Amino acid sequence: MATLAELYEFLETKQDDSHLDSRFSYDAFLPVEQPKARLEILTWWKIERLIEDENCNFDKNFIVSYFDERVKATNNQLLKYRYNYFISLLTNDNRYAKQSIDALIAVINTLLPKDKEDYPHVAEKAIEVLMSLIKRVKYKIPEATDLIWGVLESDYGYRTKMVCIRLAKEKGFFPSRDAKKIVCLCKDLLSLVKDSWRENCCELGLFYSSKIQGEAKPYMNFFYEALGDMEMGQLVDPATAPNNIAIPWMNEDHSQKAMAFYQKAGLTQKRNRAELVFRENKKKMVMLHFKIEKKTDKKIVEYFGNLEKELLEGKLSWLLENLSCPVRFLFPSYEQIRLRMSASKSTVEKLGFENKIMDINGNSKDAGKDFDLRQKYGIWLMNIVRNTVINMILTAVNIKQLTYSKLRKWFLKNTCFGIQLEYTRSGQVVTTTWFSQIDYGVEALIKQYNRFLQGKPTDWRLPVDILSIRFEGILRDMVGDYGGCVTKVGRDNSISQALLDDLLREPCLLQIFRKEDIEFFEYVFTAKGYNIRNYVAHAFYIPQDYGMIEATLVFLCILRLTMFSPKSKTITANMK
Repeated sequence: MATLAELYEFLETKQDDSHLDSRFSYDAFLPVEQPKARLEILTWWKIERLIEDENCNFDKNFIVSYFDERVKATNNQLLKYRYNYFISLLTNDNRYAKQSIDALIAVINTLLPKDKEDYPHVAEKAIEVLMSLIKRVKYKIPEATDLIWGVLESDYGYRTKMVCIRLAKEKGFFPSRDAKKIVCLCKDLLSLVKDSWRENCCELGLFYSSKIQGEAKPYMNFFYEALGDMEMGQLVDPATAPNNIAIPWMNEDHSQKAMAFYQKAGLTQKRNRAELVFRENKKKMVMLHFKIEKKTDKKIVEYFGNLEKELLEGKLSWLLENLSCPVRFLFPSYEQIRLRMSASKSTVEKLGFENKIMDINGNSKDAGKDFDLRQKYGIWLMNIVRNTVINMILTAVNIKQLTYSKLRKWFLKNTCFGIQLEYTRSGQVVTTTWFSQIDYGVEALIKQYNRFLQGKPTDWRLPVDILSIRFEGILRDMVGDYGGCVTKVGRDNSISQALLDDLLREPCLLQIFRKEDIEFFEYVFTAKGYNIRNYVAHAFYIPQDYGMIEATLVFLCILRLTMFSPKSKTITANMK
C-alpha cells in the first residue's frame, strides 16, 4: 500500500526524470488517492505524446487545479517545471509555459552530469523543453541563452556540449549571428570526440557553417575533409583476413563516401587517392550467386481466394472465429515442418557459416540447433499473414464488415472476454472484463487500419504496446484459472509474478490451447521469432519499428485467447 504523503516526500528529493512506475504502482494507492497519484505518475512519462493522443481523456479543470496546488506546495524546481509544462501543453496557456521556463532556468545546472565526461541523460530532456518553450513564447531569451552558453564554455566534456548544440539546431535556438562561434566550438571539439560522435560533430559544424554569411566555404571544407579522413580511416586491409569477402564490400562504401567528401572540400589530391583505393578494391570484390526457385501453386491461390470470398461474404463472427482458430488458413506447426525437413545440414552450414541471430539492437548470439526449423516456420507463417490474412482484414475494414463497435460487441457477447472477473485492490473486490483491458488497443488498431486504407500516415505504437502487454496479463489469469503456476520464487525467497516465457512453459496451457497456438504465441512474443513482448517491455522499439505486421500478429494472438473456456465459475485474477 502506498500513500500520497509518501509519494510527495519522495518527489521533493527527486533530481532526475526517471519514471515512477517501478517505485509507485498506480494500483498500490487507495481509490480515493488514485486520481492524484495517476497524474504524478503520468508527469514523468512523455507528456507531449500523452497530450497529442486523442484517445487520452483528461479532466483539464482537475489537472490545472491539482498542479497549481502542487506548484505552490513544492520547493523542488524540477517538479515545478514538469507540472507547469504539463499544464502548458494541455491548455496552451503561455502563462504556465513561462513559469516552466523560470523553473527550468533554475534547475538545469543541477541536472547536468556529476562526472563531466558522462552523457547528460537527465539534463537532455530539460534542455530540449527549455528551447522549445523559449521558441514558443519568446520569454527570458537572454537568460536562457546565457545558461546554454555557460555550459558550452565550461569544462564539461564533449558529450554534454554536443547534446546542447544538437538540440539548439533542432529547435532553432541560436540566432545566425552565433553561427561562427558555434562552428569554432565544433572545430575545437572535433579533436576530443570519439567514435560516431566525430561524424555528428562534423555534421553540426557543417550546419552552422552554412549560416555564416560570406565565410562559410573554409569552415565547410574543414568539416568535409574531416569526414573524408574518417571514412578512409575505417578502411580494412583485406590481407588481414583474406577469406572474409565482406571486407572489400565495406571498403567500397567507405572509399566511395571519402571521394564525395573530398570532392566537396575541393581537395583534388585526396579525392584522387581515395578513387585509386576505390578502383583497386573493386578487383577484390566477390559476388556470391544463389539460385532460388519460386513456384506458385495455383491450387493454393485458388484455395485462399475461395476462403476469402466465403469469409468476407458471411457474418463477421464467422470471419473472427476462423481468425481465432486459423486451421483453414493453413498456419504452420513445427511438427508439419519437421516432416518436410531434410536431415542434412542447411545451405548456410554447408557454406561454412555459423547461424547467428541478431536482435533489434544489433546484438548477436548463436542461433541454436532449431534455427532452420524456426526460420522455415517464420517463412511459412509470414507468407500467409502478409499475403492473405492482412489483406482479408483490410478488406473487411474497408467494406465496414469489421468495425470497432462490431468487434467490441463480438468480444463481449461471444467470447470469454465478456466474462466478469474479480480483482482484489486494496482489500476490495473489483469486477471487470478482459475486454476492458484491451478495448483501447483494439480501437486504436481499427483506426490505424482505416488510416492505412485512406492513404494517411499511420502510427501502430498504441495497438502493439497495449495488446502485447495485456496479452501477458490475460494469459496469466487463464493459467491461474487452470491451476498453473503464476508466481515464481527468487533466490532470496522473494515472490514475483511469472513472466510470459514462464507462462508459455506451463503444462496446463495444453489443456487450454493447441500446441500450435503455443508455438504461435512464442513466435510472436519471444526470441524464437518477432520477440515483440521483450522489445515493447524494455522500450527497445523506436516509432519506426512499429508496423502493421507487428500489430496484426499481436491482434491474432489476442483472438486466439478467445478460444479459452473457463474452468472455474468465477475467475479470480491473480494480480493483487
